[in-house]
Amino acid sequence: MRLKMTERCLSDDEFVRRLSGHPELRRQMESLLLAVEDESGAHKTADAAELQIIEEMRRSGQVALQSWATRRVEETAQVAAQTDGQWSEGKKNSVGTVRLATFASTNPNTETATKESVRSRKARR
Repeated sequence: MRLKMTERCLSDDEFVRRLSGHPELRRQMESLLLAVEDESGAHKTADAAELQIIEEMRRSGQVALQSWATRRVEETAQVAAQTDGQWSEGKKNSVGTVRLATFASTNPNTETATKESVRSRKARR
């Protein structure tokens, strides 16, 4: 569902309450607000202000997406924990795939090494 920029869905109190649940996003919104207000007068031109605000918007997007992803992972973990028959914690008890036995007589590299060592022993005699 896409919201129009002019739609107002949350009260100011609700917005602040919900934003406080996401401290990284809150810090990023503060940073964006400070860039927009430019109280220090650091941006002498519109280009400088534009670059700063674009960078703040990029960071805001990254923080928002990370916050969303973290929340989804937590929700998925909760659902998985509530589902019977799923084990999500601990190390696997499986020893893995059983390897086929290899013998010196069937391994070409070992046969060669064995033959060489036998030859070298005979030559020493």
